[in-house]
Amino acid sequence: MEKQWKIRSGWPFVARTAEVGAAVTRLFRAGEPGVLLTGAAGIGKSRLLAEIVGACRTDGAYVLVAGAAGGLPFPVTGEPATGGPVTGEGPGQAGTGVADVFATATRQLRAAAAGRACVLAVDDVHLLDDASVALVQHLAATAGVRILAATRTGHLATGPVRALLRRPFVRAMTVGALPRDAVAGCVEAALDGPVDGLTMHRLWRATRGNPLFLRHLLDAGLAGGALRRTDGMWRWTGAMRPGRELRDLVTGLLAATTAAEAAALAYVAHAEPVALEVLEALVDTAVLEELELRALIAVERHAERLVVRVGHPLYGAVLRAATGAQERPRIHRELARAARDGAAGPRTVAWRLAAGERIADAEVLAAAEQALADRDATLAGELARHVPGPAGVWLLGRAFVAQDRSVEAEELLGRHPDRPGPVVVRALNLLWNRRRPADAAQVVRGCAREGAPAPELRVARLAMAAFGGGPVPGPADLAEVAVDDPVVASVVDPLRALLLIHSGRPAYVADTFPAARMGAPRPWSSIRGTAVACRVRALQLTGRLDEASAAAEAGYRVAVTGPAAAEVALLASELGTCEMWAGRPARALPHFREARALLDEDSPVPLQILVLAGYATCLAATGHPERAGTVLAEIGRRVPASSGPHDELRLAALQVEAWSGRPAAAAEDAARLGAAYRAAGRSTDAVQAFHLSARLRPTPAVAAALAEAAGGCDSDLFRTFARHAGAAADADLDGLRSVVADLDRWGYRGLALEAASTAAGLAAAGGHDRVAAQLRVDVGRLHRWCDGYRPPWTVTAGPSAALTGRERQTCELAATGLPDDAIAERLGLSRRTVANHLHRAYAKLGVRGRRDLPAALGLPDPGLRVDPLWETAG
Repeated sequence: MEKQWKIRSGWPFVARTAEVGAAVTRLFRAGEPGVLLTGAAGIGKSRLLAEIVGACRTDGAYVLVAGAAGGLPFPVTGEPATGGPVTGEGPGQAGTGVADVFATATRQLRAAAAGRACVLAVDDVHLLDDASVALVQHLAATAGVRILAATRTGHLATGPVRALLRRPFVRAMTVGALPRDAVAGCVEAALDGPVDGLTMHRLWRATRGNPLFLRHLLDAGLAGGALRRTDGMWRWTGAMRPGRELRDLVTGLLAATTAAEAAALAYVAHAEPVALEVLEALVDTAVLEELELRALIAVERHAERLVVRVGHPLYGAVLRAATGAQERPRIHRELARAARDGAAGPRTVAWRLAAGERIADAEVLAAAEQALADRDATLAGELARHVPGPAGVWLLGRAFVAQDRSVEAEELLGRHPDRPGPVVVRALNLLWNRRRPADAAQVVRGCAREGAPAPELRVARLAMAAFGGGPVPGPADLAEVAVDDPVVASVVDPLRALLLIHSGRPAYVADTFPAARMGAPRPWSSIRGTAVACRVRALQLTGRLDEASAAAEAGYRVAVTGPAAAEVALLASELGTCEMWAGRPARALPHFREARALLDEDSPVPLQILVLAGYATCLAATGHPERAGTVLAEIGRRVPASSGPHDELRLAALQVEAWSGRPAAAAEDAARLGAAYRAAGRSTDAVQAFHLSARLRPTPAVAAALAEAAGGCDSDLFRTFARHAGAAADADLDGLRSVVADLDRWGYRGLALEAASTAAGLAAAGGHDRVAAQLRVDVGRLHRWCDGYRPPWTVTAGPSAALTGRERQTCELAATGLPDDAIAERLGLSRRTVANHLHRAYAKLGVRGRRDLPAALGLPDPGLRVDPLWETAG
């Protein structure tokens, strides 16, 4: 159980180095005005002022720091005109009257500075009284004191600030919000650990880089348990609500508004983003200009229109919470009235309903359908709730599916199994979200009997093929299909792309499913990420790894701005997969950890499988095979073995088995799996399984099967895999060197490393010393690029190389602690044959018994055993 966490008192200071340097340079430069730090409340002016003070002292300046309200500290003691005592760093003496205080202050400052630059720092300078301002001006004018001051943007017109700016004694330096990457660094430093990308974006969006707001929000999240650390990754679940301290702070900032300004802010808070023309029909333009000048609202361009938002997201949250129940209907009524002549649409209908107006069901349904088509499933659901009867239920169910609220969707759509249109959506929900392929198949059969629209029924059948364990459809079934329902239409491209990839046509997908099309917004929140991931996967499988990484990064940046955690998880996982293909599992692991942290029981099932399969493989490759086995067993128990994506787990389980020190057994199982994939029409999966087998234990039979499978696909990378397998099986040194060059050039350096290691062993064994030396240089370079990637099956030298495949397999099982009879049952051999294999192996390896096998074979802890997934999944 994680400990209760609190933000440490030393809040990180980040991303202000340039401002500190610029301020110090100006303060030390004679003949220029000093520095006035200005910015919004909480933006970090006081902290920046303190850092500048520290830098000035470090550079040898004599610095005096004023209090926050009223009097100033100086190296004198007395009763100046400010009415309060002033104290300072140096010795003091009494003075009489303002003139004496000014003269004494000037004299003693010069003495204390002893020729050094002298800086007077005044925070909240707008609070100084007239006498203090006059003293500051006197010191700046006569003693050469440089002024460093800070004030809020809204106080620039106050008397003290105007007095300093007029001569000028200071020049304004605006302190802006922290940039997004600085917010990320600040949060991770404060929490002392990584934070998932979706949480980080939500924190950025909620605080807009305001450090004080950020700190208060983190405190509220930690105190309420919404922000917690799981598996080493911080994640915020649920609504991001400000705590009492932050609400009080924002309320205080909004308090100094007129009645007209407060009314305008209420309209914006309850309708943002609201069209400017709607707001101008309700509020005087001068009021809006004043609010914009004070950064309480912001005007932005959205598509072809100008829209208005509150100046900071937290302002809207606080304003909405403070609005009474009786006020809300009036606000919505006035917004709706103002919008009817201009910005009509689903939001206007929602305002009218919120105002208590009665609207015909047909009009509300039409608005809800339009909202769904406009990719606003949340608004569509809110509208659908106002329509009684089946029509409202079906629309609300579809809206829930589009929001990945699968349990509520199934509860609604399951009430009307005889309605073919919504039932197609139900089948997709059962497959995608509810891990119930058998029920989905029954629903699809019912759709066919009830006369569902042919295009939608075809999409449902494609989903069954992709996620229900059915065979891959033929080319005619994978052609373009157009459907009217926007929720069903969301899944067409990713379904076709996924099935085309499985059928051996990743290059076709990479070339004909452009990034703009696959990354387009969709009504179904988690599907856009799936579409982008399909394109990324196609690029990975066609030798275009750099493009795949760029596409995954671009998709991830978009995903974190949306509401779907599953979408972010999938694209984080694809970033990890790109690193795995590049041979850098250590760099992949943080991506997979983030993806795992974003998943929960309600995440779409295919995404859970893809993410956890990749995570398990990465764990094994980074030296944690036992944890990898736990991950595989966990998801294997939760996911029906009949589901199509379960194949991802089978392949991952074999990779974990190989990393766990049983490459011979994994090679044999991978060859069988490749044959099964090929029989099912899953050519790409077959290529990957056969290639894994060939990498672990190359044989002519597997090389031939891989060549045949790759020949039916459109990927140059697959043909290179086939060349790799053939050259390794035939001990073709030149062929392997050619494969190394191609894989290295395309960025698949982990695979290039494996091929180079095999080639180096062959060259050494064949007496080609010069070639072997060159290849060892390549191996070293690839090791360094891959951050030390060292798959255990690349070791070809040593006594274990003399073992036959069956002897090696028998020894691997014996090294895990299995007795002879269990090994015999596992391999389909007699107990005597197992004993003979072990006896011959002991002689070849020069060991006495099975206790010595792990060290002789280069295997991990002999207590570790990771079973293939199909033996543990039930």
